[in-house]
Amino acid sequence: MKLNLEFSPPFNEVTKMLFEIFEFDKDLTLLELIEYFEQKFGRKFTDLVWENGEMGKFNKLLSIIINGRSYQHDKFLETNLKDGDQIVFIYVYFGG
Repeated sequence: MKLNLEFSPPFNEVTKMLFEIFEFDKDLTLLELIEYFEQKFGRKFTDLVWENGEMGKFNKLLSIIINGRSYQHDKFLETNLKDGDQIVFIYVYFGG
């Protein structure tokens, strides 16, 4: 399975990349992908994902977009990813 990832700021500071294709030998859920990134990029990555380091509680600034749609529902972490999915990790900032 191939996944197309985009790491917008501040994620690209941790990953040292903006766009990358990752290949996996098996299907993954979103949670498994996040766990993979924690192993690959370290705790700094998941500190950006979880609010106060509390797994399962997304950072308020975080938006994860899958194939152009932002999802936020109870089973979001259980989302089954599919070959060719485009996934964006981005912080949404507001202000003036």
